[in-house]
Amino acid sequence: MTRFQDMFLSRRELLRLGGVTAVGHSFLPLLKPYRVQAASSNEPRGSARFCIFVMLAGGPSHVDGWDLKEGSWTPEDFDIQRINQDVLWPTSLFPRLGKRLDKVALLRSFQAWESQHGRGQYYCQAAHPLNPALSPEIPPVGAVVAHEYAKKRRADDSLPPYVAFNTFYNLAGLLGPGFLPATFSPFHINTKADLSAFAPPADERDTFQRRWELLKRFDKRLRNDPSLAAKTYRDYHNYYEGAVSLMSDERNAKVFRLPEQDRKRYGSSVTGDAFILARNIVEADAGTHFIFLSQESWDHHGNIYAQKNHYQMSHDLDSGLCSLLDDLEKTKRADGTSLLDETLVVAMGEFGRTPGPLSDLKGRDHYPYAGSALFAGGGVKGGKVIGKTDELGAKIIDNGWKPKRSIYMEDIATTIYSAMGINWQTKVETTPSGRAFYYVEPLSPIGVIANQEISELFV
Repeated sequence: MTRFQDMFLSRRELLRLGGVTAVGHSFLPLLKPYRVQAASSNEPRGSARFCIFVMLAGGPSHVDGWDLKEGSWTPEDFDIQRINQDVLWPTSLFPRLGKRLDKVALLRSFQAWESQHGRGQYYCQAAHPLNPALSPEIPPVGAVVAHEYAKKRRADDSLPPYVAFNTFYNLAGLLGPGFLPATFSPFHINTKADLSAFAPPADERDTFQRRWELLKRFDKRLRNDPSLAAKTYRDYHNYYEGAVSLMSDERNAKVFRLPEQDRKRYGSSVTGDAFILARNIVEADAGTHFIFLSQESWDHHGNIYAQKNHYQMSHDLDSGLCSLLDDLEKTKRADGTSLLDETLVVAMGEFGRTPGPLSDLKGRDHYPYAGSALFAGGGVKGGKVIGKTDELGAKIIDNGWKPKRSIYMEDIATTIYSAMGINWQTKVETTPSGRAFYYVEPLSPIGVIANQEISELFV
């Protein structure tokens, strides 16, 4: 029997059942059991303290990668090998990852709501539908994690709670904190830039501190103005305080260092450098708990098999991601726990690509009906494949989990929150618009969705 948690209600059905008037009382019998059941049976897992979300911006081709479908169009140099009954693998694209599939879980029943980059990339950050009227107040998942972990922040933590890397061309932009304080904004780092500014030389610290104290005396009144008119300034003040804390901590010189031997091992690329810094931040354990790492330029409408396109993107990801997983696994805390044990790694794009033969431009277009994602660490059981698509990768034929539907971004966000020990059902009433904000929005683009943790990743 299909349960309410496993079904959708269309907007028309929602209005028929609930409406926006007093007739909405008739919808309460459905809503109340859902809320009570979820609150009583869905406790946060709490298996991770860090999350590294790898955004494959542009949408990689699932059928040329983690859900490979071989056809007459497939290049011979993909060096395809069958790893096991469930995994056909492009060894030349992901040679290192192919040897580490026992460390990761592959998700092949992901379906996107959007087929346009900006909206899809917004969804991956916010796990909420894009509503232009409300988007300025909606915080992304990373900001919510930063907010939740603020109460655990230690006096000597100097790194920003939420760090982002290399979000240059994301059409949604890097989302700000919404209605949350600016303290929880993503601290963006461009790994192409000079990183020395994050850790000034020791002989310059005294001068830096004197200038900071002088600035605080000049604008003391604004720093202490509680009025709404001064909110923008207070937000800037939060940024300043965070930057000064980061730059004043001598330990951060090590965090923002890129040794050449590490760069070579991680692929000597912009993406590889970001993976090194993400590793350093997790190892430092100095206040950052959510990292948004963007690898962009996966949008291959034409010439997808050109070396600079799908090949190069795959190679860079393979080197960076695998080196990260290796280093996190071998680095231990004092209690013997590895960094990988306490770090959930998620890698995905905003959607898949059109399956089957290539287009007239020798590329693949946007495809929201099937896509793949990768999970590792933070309690995830490696060697798993969740979901299955048909012989072309065009249609999901096995969802691979208990609900009788595809997996959406809401479910992935729920899984992140659960792993991080956060109650994903939290509702905030005090928003600027007065509209309740749910950590995971229950109303999807086509109706009510009872989002769930992807528990199959952990068992």
